[in-house]
Amino acid sequence: MKRLRSNAANLTRSPRRKIFAILVVGLVVTAAFLTSGTTTCASKVNYLPNVILTNQNSRAISLSSLRSKPVLVGFIHTTCKGVCQMMTANMRSVGAALPPEAAAGVTMLLITTDPAEDQPPQLQQYAKNQALTGKGWVLVTGSAGSIKQVMRLYGLKHEESDDAMMHVMKLFLLARGGTLARVYPGMKVSPHTIASDIEILSNRKSNSASEQLGAAR
Repeated sequence: MKRLRSNAANLTRSPRRKIFAILVVGLVVTAAFLTSGTTTCASKVNYLPNVILTNQNSRAISLSSLRSKPVLVGFIHTTCKGVCQMMTANMRSVGAALPPEAAAGVTMLLITTDPAEDQPPQLQQYAKNQALTGKGWVLVTGSAGSIKQVMRLYGLKHEESDDAMMHVMKLFLLARGGTLARVYPGMKVSPHTIASDIEILSNRKSNSASEQLGAAR
């Protein structure tokens, strides 16, 4: 009878131990994820929706038309003289770090956070001032509603204050098809790291971010 009670107690404790072990492992994995500066994503959300915006050449463009290539996305306000220019410079350095073939196979997308101020002439002047040359650079503006929709999609708060609008300190790398592959702390990540990730995306046909970059990190 004692043995039976002992076995029953062990059976009762065993599931609890397994659950506890699973919780511990989960916490460790979560902590490791949160402490990593660069985030690998496998979301099925499309970050290049069928939203019509206007590019620096005053032409209407749907974000969905950019799905054929990897896209590196940044957010700017053209009158920002600090953070936005440094984020743009980092994106420019990414392009410089890529081999010519890979550089031609990626779109560098800059989205204004203040469409009231940033119309196509302002975007065009910004591109000129920042030496953003080549067809791969796309700067877009649009209606206030469209810009808010896009910013919400990227998890960004659009508030009516200059600080909130001008300083989006993240870069987003999208795989072909518009799925999110990585999120970078734009001021801290090396351009060569982003360039390496872009080459991985460019060399693979699959749109699955986890397949494309999961094995690389």
